[in-house]
Amino acid sequence: MRVLVSDASVLIELSKWSLLEAIFELPCEFAVPDILYEDELLDLHGLTREDLVRLGLRVEHLDPKGMEQAAGYQKRRPQLTLHDCFAITLSVINEWPLLSSDKRMRQTAEEESVEVLGVFWVIDQLEAKGIVPTETLAEALAGMLEDPRTHLPAAEIRRRLKRLRGKD
Repeated sequence: MRVLVSDASVLIELSKWSLLEAIFELPCEFAVPDILYEDELLDLHGLTREDLVRLGLRVEHLDPKGMEQAAGYQKRRPQLTLHDCFAITLSVINEWPLLSSDKRMRQTAEEESVEVLGVFWVIDQLEAKGIVPTETLAEALAGMLEDPRTHLPAAEIRRRLKRLRGKD
């Protein structure tokens, strides 16, 4: 089964719109570095970190060589957090796609020839597999469009909203 390494922002964004549990119905697995799991998955809108593990989230550890690699990314790109660098490293080492909406993380992963996916990919998959009703996905996208803390491209949100609302 395909494994995707997620950064915290994707999981937090999906949890805000009650889509987080649904991703575990997709035909893939989700993984996060242990440091990210412990430090960043704190506000999941009603879900605990333990709930995510019960749903199927994999919590992965980096060996000392992997930690050195992550530190190297942070040294070259100081704007990335150590958590970001651990996620990128986990993706690179295992050749797993990275699930992130952070531009700097995406750029670094792409430079390392890692496939990068984001929130829109997740929403498209939830729609394509019929896991979440289109009305629910449209409501989530509309909320993202209005939320100043959501940093997704408004034009892309509007495009998907138009398509989803056309299916109603």
